[in-house]
Amino acid sequence: MAPQIAPARRFFFGWVVLAACFLITFLASGTMMAFGIFINPMADDMGWSHSALSFTYAISAIVSGLGILGVGTLMHAYSVRKLLLIGTLIHGVGLYATSTVTTVEGFYFWYGLVTSLGRSAFLISTAALITRWFEKRQGFAMGLTMAGNGLGPFIFSPLITWVILRWDWQTAFIMLSLTVSAASVLACLFIRNYPHEMGLVPFGADSSATPSTASAGSKRSTRSVSVGSVWRDILRMEGFWTLAVINFFCCMCHSVPLVHIVVFAQHAGLSTFASAWVLALMSLSAVAGRVAWGVFADRHGARLTLIFTLFIQGTLVLWLVNAEDPAIFFLYAVFWGFGYGGVNTQYGVVAREIYGPRGFGPGYSGQMCFAMVGMATGGFLGGYLYDISNGYAVSWMISFAAGLVSALLAMDLMAQNEKSQAAMSASAVETPSPLRTTQA
Repeated sequence: MAPQIAPARRFFFGWVVLAACFLITFLASGTMMAFGIFINPMADDMGWSHSALSFTYAISAIVSGLGILGVGTLMHAYSVRKLLLIGTLIHGVGLYATSTVTTVEGFYFWYGLVTSLGRSAFLISTAALITRWFEKRQGFAMGLTMAGNGLGPFIFSPLITWVILRWDWQTAFIMLSLTVSAASVLACLFIRNYPHEMGLVPFGADSSATPSTASAGSKRSTRSVSVGSVWRDILRMEGFWTLAVINFFCCMCHSVPLVHIVVFAQHAGLSTFASAWVLALMSLSAVAGRVAWGVFADRHGARLTLIFTLFIQGTLVLWLVNAEDPAIFFLYAVFWGFGYGGVNTQYGVVAREIYGPRGFGPGYSGQMCFAMVGMATGGFLGGYLYDISNGYAVSWMISFAAGLVSALLAMDLMAQNEKSQAAMSASAVETPSPLRTTQA
């Protein structure tokens, strides 16, 4: 009898979805994290204070958090691709209109409210898609996707700086609007909500779970389970509240340097381009950190990885206290960026472990809402404390304290997991097996 030849393995479309998610995170982070580039040019041109501009960032972060909450809830029943396309339209209009503002109130509305509302669809959809398409190697897949968060500011920061110096900040916002909108629409063309839409199962899933079965089960769960019941279950989870508070302090920690490192570097004597490259180098190092820590998480667990990266992120902020030497800034950018890069990679994986597939959208959006409030708090405090003290030393100490709190809470989250596993093991031992019952 002739030997059977195994069929050739098809290319897994999930890698295409991952590439589209990478592009979306690249664009979202490039526009959001480059905000600090605009502070000095707009302050000089419009006469607005650092506090007023930082307050715009705070509004942006809070609106993004509320938008994430809404998008995460809607993902339970609606197409992620449609939500992304709607977000792209709103985001593009907001960026373009920001180029026309002449009052700080107009800046609050178009950038702080409209642009951020559109961007909120970008900030949660990618994590949901990765957890749907990848059953195994989620840490690696999430790390590749979140690498876009680092590469975005690396590319956008010096590019925006060049456009502002060559023309003005208004032109920079117009170019951002057109470029980001076109690229986001392109990414949406390659996104599929679930593997079963293409007759596939998630990467690493049991092949016995046929795509048709998965499709039917997904549709039944969407129809039968109300959003309210999902939220009730999530709000009873200790892990949700712990993750939410960790997200708040974590984002409060890293928002201070992300928003204000460019202004601080200029204040310390670095040139405009050198200051922009500090932020760019932080972002490039974060790309390597996201991939490396994603692989580490696959081997040693996302919760342990979260503890390590939160400690690195928090403690290395102390390097910036009284920093003046350019070498210190660039060394800080490399090491801090590598640690910071591993932080956000873990949240999606840990959230999937805690909430499960059914509750991931609402649960993850809820903790991200806390995260954006933390971003708002840190971003605003950095500018406010600069105005009243003419320096950033106090801001760096607050950032360090917030980072330390988040790391300690992450240790408690890991302890919760160990207690849960111990309880499950004890329950399994106490429950008699069917064989043992029959023999009795």
